[in-house]
Amino acid sequence: MLKDYEIDKPVLETNRLILREMCEDDVGDLSEWLGLDEVYTYWGRKASKGEMNPELFFIDARPWVVRKPKLDFKWVVVLKENNKVVGMVEIFDIQNYRMGDVAYRFHPDYWKRGLATEALKRVIEFIFKDTELDRLNARADVRNIGSNHVLQKCGFVKEGLIRHGKMVSIYCDYNIYGFLSEDYISQ
Repeated sequence: MLKDYEIDKPVLETNRLILREMCEDDVGDLSEWLGLDEVYTYWGRKASKGEMNPELFFIDARPWVVRKPKLDFKWVVVLKENNKVVGMVEIFDIQNYRMGDVAYRFHPDYWKRGLATEALKRVIEFIFKDTELDRLNARADVRNIGSNHVLQKCGFVKEGLIRHGKMVSIYCDYNIYGFLSEDYISQ
């Protein structure tokens, strides 16, 4: 159940990867790639101040604010072979315990190695086996061949094309993908 993961987020593993919550020790690895322009070519926006300076993720600008636990999941992707953070996978904007959106980004030096597919497949397995979510949504700029390919290899179904639509803060053509729990069960 999602409520079980509001505070304690799960650690997920694959043959080559560990997916876990971000910690301050990750700042060095994240600083190498998280703010690079090429990571955001098709993201729909430029890197944020925090993404350009990952140490800011660990500074609470308003420590007096009591924050509610979030249902969202934000994993860093760590290579088992060298304990290096090379990517991130998120499930965010979870609505009514039924559906959520997927996002991922990886260090450009690790593109085209199957890491995004491996990480995303493990996240999908967790979502549909261990939570009540019934649907995952994803969007990908049509020009982002790699991301479209990852989504399709992971089992997402292309449900449509938005022409000249707004994706975060840019206007572009982008594909809409969906993955239902019944799709996962039937695999």
